[in-house]
Amino acid sequence: MRRQGPTTLRHVIVAVLVVVVINAQLTWWIVFVLRLNRDILGIERQRLLGAAQAEAARVHSELTTARTALEAAVLMGDEPGRSPAPPPFIGWRSRPLAGECPAAKLNSSGGVELSVSSGLGCVTGVAGPEWRQRVCELGPELELTVADADSTPGGTVAAPFDGLRVRPRDAVWQGLLERYRGRILMMVSEGGFFAVLLLVLIALLWRSFRRDVELERQHRNFLSAVTHELKSPLASMRLTLETVISGRASGESAGRFLRAALEEVERLDGLVQKILEATRYSRGRSVLAPREASLSQLVEEAVAAFGRRAGAAGARLEVTVEPDIYAEVDEEAMSIAISNLLDNAIKYGGRPPRVGVRLGLEGNHAVLEVADNGAGVPEEDRRLIFGRFFRGGDEMTRGTKGTGLGLYLVQQIAGAHRGTVKVASTGPEGTVFRLTVPGCER
Repeated sequence: MRRQGPTTLRHVIVAVLVVVVINAQLTWWIVFVLRLNRDILGIERQRLLGAAQAEAARVHSELTTARTALEAAVLMGDEPGRSPAPPPFIGWRSRPLAGECPAAKLNSSGGVELSVSSGLGCVTGVAGPEWRQRVCELGPELELTVADADSTPGGTVAAPFDGLRVRPRDAVWQGLLERYRGRILMMVSEGGFFAVLLLVLIALLWRSFRRDVELERQHRNFLSAVTHELKSPLASMRLTLETVISGRASGESAGRFLRAALEEVERLDGLVQKILEATRYSRGRSVLAPREASLSQLVEEAVAAFGRRAGAAGARLEVTVEPDIYAEVDEEAMSIAISNLLDNAIKYGGRPPRVGVRLGLEGNHAVLEVADNGAGVPEEDRRLIFGRFFRGGDEMTRGTKGTGLGLYLVQQIAGAHRGTVKVASTGPEGTVFRLTVPGCER
């Protein structure tokens, strides 16, 4: 459907294409960031593992040098307790060889003890603090620990010291994974936010498109109604005046023709007035001049003014108005709202119409109910009947006169008075409209 208006189908297609492109770009960005963060995690881990392997080679060199000094002392016949420990050891001891004599092990103080086998048994050297600090303290990221199959990956010290390994500290290794997860979570959150934003934009665009389509339909119906409402009285007035001017009617007949023409003029004036009222009261409370007034009197006056039309339509009025009901209202605007409700009841009532009017108090609110005996409001129209220019059905097949502004005006006026109007009930037996405004305590 191609149309003119604020939002066209072409605009919607362009917007959808833009959304699809943005969505494809967003998907590519998510995949790219996932891969990038995975690569970053791999690079950071490889850096740590490379540093651990380099430190493992350095530790092996230090341990080999120290153990060689210990073996040389043993081969030269030095004995613990009798000879001083060779550098870099500050002490040494021997024990009978019973079982394994590990080349190196970590002691309880975090240092490394080196051992060699000899005729004396197992000779163990205890390294000094400076050497231990140089070999065992590997900085904030790495640590020297016992080799364990379940431990964090790292660099195992070469034989014969393969019982030791250099690995990243648990906090550092897990920190890399936590930062990776944090980046992924941030990326997923941002992607989700943009995805939701795109969905919201699509929904708003679709809603705007549907609203514009509905407004176009209402405007089309309005133009058809106004054209019909203008052409009928104009044609009638033209025929009437031509009859009088041509002399085919004179005396009392001419008077009747002129009065009929005057009624058509009043009808046209009423149409123009309703359009002007729709423009005025759509601006809300700012155009009102509310003051304390008797709603009872306003309703009675509106019903009395409506009596002539009701009589012409053969309508039966049933009016129940409680006395002394007051509210702070703009009398002109409220009279228009009441008249529109009565006019609506006549238009859409049964044949003959029956109109019920009731004004009462409920709590601190004044309530006006106007009932008709029509066929009721269809379910699909109930939320639309208060819209501007809305008329149920199609304008070309509808027999009821109107412009679709009556109930719209009632809603605008009610809202400007901090009140409400709604369909209280509807069905095959008729419809009840309920207008509620804050009342005044007296």
